[in-house]
Amino acid sequence: MNLNLFLANKIGSKADSTGRLSRTGTVISVVSVALSIAVIIVAVAVSNGFRSEIGNKARGFAGDVVLAEPGLEITSESGPVPADLSYRNKLEELPFVERVSPVAYKQGILKTDNEIGGLLLKGVDSTYNMEFYGEFLREGRLLNLGGKSISNEIILSGRVADMLHYKVGDRVVAYFVGEQVRVRSFTLVGIFDAQLEQLDKFLAIGDIRHISRLNGWGNGVSGFELFLEKEAGEKEMAAIEGVIFGNQKETDTPLVPTSLQDKYYVLYDWLHLLDLNVFIILALMIAVAGFNMVSGLLIMLFERISQIGLLKSMGMTNRAVAGIFLTKSAMVVLRGMLWGNAIAVLLCLVQKHFGVISLNPDNYFVSSVPIEFSLAWILAMNLIAFAAIMLIMLLPCHFISRIDPASTMRVK
Repeated sequence: MNLNLFLANKIGSKADSTGRLSRTGTVISVVSVALSIAVIIVAVAVSNGFRSEIGNKARGFAGDVVLAEPGLEITSESGPVPADLSYRNKLEELPFVERVSPVAYKQGILKTDNEIGGLLLKGVDSTYNMEFYGEFLREGRLLNLGGKSISNEIILSGRVADMLHYKVGDRVVAYFVGEQVRVRSFTLVGIFDAQLEQLDKFLAIGDIRHISRLNGWGNGVSGFELFLEKEAGEKEMAAIEGVIFGNQKETDTPLVPTSLQDKYYVLYDWLHLLDLNVFIILALMIAVAGFNMVSGLLIMLFERISQIGLLKSMGMTNRAVAGIFLTKSAMVVLRGMLWGNAIAVLLCLVQKHFGVISLNPDNYFVSSVPIEFSLAWILAMNLIAFAAIMLIMLLPCHFISRIDPASTMRVK
């Protein structure tokens, strides 16, 4: 057996009559490490949960990349973009692009006998992937856009439906103000609630042909939404820009791509702030665990001054003696980390599957604390925490080099 491991096992064992105080310190150290690791894992899991949940919702509403006219929001009604872009096929051929979907927007007003509210009608065609809205469908069904005639069906945000007291099957009358007021009657077939007020507060989804006809655009649309296999980074944006600017013809309306992070920068700034808070928590918890371990190690060292002197008098070097106590410290840290991981994973699983801790979706965009974790990053967090704590443990080991065997051998 390794000498360091053998001696480290003896320290604080029941046979060690001199280590009563150090055994208490060890228990405190284990608890401290366990709580710190649990807090770190839960904090990172919550941060990842918010990033995943809110990112997926924003992606579902507007895709990963939006193509619109320069300097204009895609929701504006300044002018049509031809639905038959000359380079649309080349965009779809990019390996990371799942689909390119035309969309059109029209702003209007909804009015009932007693209430009035704003409306942002988003038009889509039969090729649009409605899985996102199906996931958050509260009542009713999705649109049926497969027919040759223009569909009068719409699905409506739960916020608008609740405010105006609409129910599935109701007749919805919308007023669109332009050079003249146009009135359209729709049938409400579904109500969705994605709990993202900034994006779905006034949103309704309908047939894109309605918007094109209301605006007099013919085959025109407001722009395109690109759905990618992963979040758009610099590499993906550069490839998309290369296709657009390399294949754009004079007959094409100039379009520029905007990533989801740039379009909804307020949401992503909030997520970055959350990440900063998690980093601060991580640093504080590692510091707390580390310095509690330092206290425990110092107690062990002070209780065993005579034993340290004996080992040094027998020819053991300062580094070798320090290795014994570092091995003991590593055993304590690993024990605490084992308990901390078990507690954290249990709490995360309970919250993930049962949503015990609820939130106000108006403030946090979700109804309960979201959780997202994987074995890979849990292992990474443990390795980082273990390395940081063990580095802190090097500080009290300098005490060993100051112990003089000649004087400590007389200590009783």
